Amino acid sequence: MLRISVNLIFCNSNYIIIYMKKTICSLILIIAASLLFAEKPLVRDIQAKVGNGKKVRISWQLPQKPEPALYNLLIYRTTGQISSYSQLKNLEPIASLAPEKTSYIDTLEDLRDYFYTVISETEKGPYDVVLLSFNSTVTSVHLTTKKQTEEAVEKNETETMYPDGTLRKTPLPYLDIIDGVGAEPLVSDKTASDVSSLTGGSKKASKSAVLTPYIFEEDLVSPDGGDAYLLFEILKSSFVTKKYKESIDKLNHLIGTNISESTRNRAYFYLGEAQYFNKNYEEAVRNFVKVQSVYPTLSQKWLEASLDRI
Repeated sequence: MLRISVNLIFCNSNYIIIYMKKTICSLILIIAASLLFAEKPLVRDIQAKVGNGKKVRISWQLPQKPEPALYNLLIYRTTGQISSYSQLKNLEPIASLAPEKTSYIDTLEDLRDYFYTVISETEKGPYDVVLLSFNSTVTSVHLTTKKQTEEAVEKNETETMYPDGTLRKTPLPYLDIIDGVGAEPLVSDKTASDVSSLTGGSKKASKSAVLTPYIFEEDLVSPDGGDAYLLFEILKSSFVTKKYKESIDKLNHLIGTNISESTRNRAYFYLGEAQYFNKNYEEAVRNFVKVQSVYPTLSQKWLEASLDRI
């Protein structure tokens, strides 16, 4: 019996060591790939998101000062995952974009699963490197049927309440954030300033009713971890308890850290809301403009309400 116990402990120890080695090797490979391709003409962090209708938004990050320089971007749509450039040789790209573009809106006509790949072109031709999750999507996207969309809208008509500073699991009304999306998720300070000056020289309308706080559906339930959890904690401890000055400080700090684009966009929107309720309307406008291309319908509503009070 003692020998069996010792053998089991030895086997378990070996299994743990092997697992740790695999994990460490995977991390080393990811870090090595990031460093190796940091200055290469290779886009990274590609994402594809589906909204209502037939629209799919593909976004990515451009390399910093690539050698050789980019002069074109080719977008490919396929029904299978792409892990090698040889799979694209005989295919025509669905779009050819300028090298500064970081997103593209595709239109689908069926319900099949699709993958996307972005290939960089230089003076020497296409940069024929394909890396999953860098410039090629790992998971597929597909449209939803009209029936599914109608059911989702009907289900999401319930109003969300937040008593005693708590977050409920009732989903908020769904907004299509794909239609009308522009090429860039953020805008310059000059553009924000131009928007805030729209009220100058014109007769102002009477002030509309004060808006009620809006929270995105993904932030209603506590995530398992990561930057989404940090945002959730700010909302729970400060935002829904109407500590807007505290919310502004915490959201600004979170935005200044290394967080995902999705979390950053939502944080900017909440920052705009906090500024609005703190009566800093010009700052609210500035933040809503930054995410206007990501949440066009929702941002327009809050922009108009903020401009109405400047």
